[in-house]
Amino acid sequence: MSKVIRIKNEVVTVGNDDGSFLEVPLSELNFKPVIGEIIEVFTSDDKTVIYRNGKSPALPPKGRPVNQLAYCLFAFFLGGFDVHKFYAGKIGQGIVYLLFCWTLIPAIIALVEGIIGITKKADAEGNIYFT
Repeated sequence: MSKVIRIKNEVVTVGNDDGSFLEVPLSELNFKPVIGEIIEVFTSDDKTVIYRNGKSPALPPKGRPVNQLAYCLFAFFLGGFDVHKFYAGKIGQGIVYLLFCWTLIPAIIALVEGIIGITKKADAEGNIYFT
């Protein structure tokens, strides 16, 4: 199986299993390639045919990336003041939590959100995403 590595200037660069690269004009493909997509490449002496593997590529995560460790530490230790919400870019929620921090309800919610942050699957860089 091969993988779409780059799409630039109407040229698709494909990486093969053996480490070699193949550049194909975008006009020769009968589908719209996506970077990271797994494809099948068939070559002969003068022709190259590329098909989709049937699997769709993983969609990029939606939302704002935040470091999982920092978010959870903020939630556990400073969650009563809603530092983790400001860190995640949720300013409106942060202000509401800050207005009610004297009731200790935001601290309880922050504890739950910290646990949710720990259980979320992080990407390769250790980030989790919030929409």
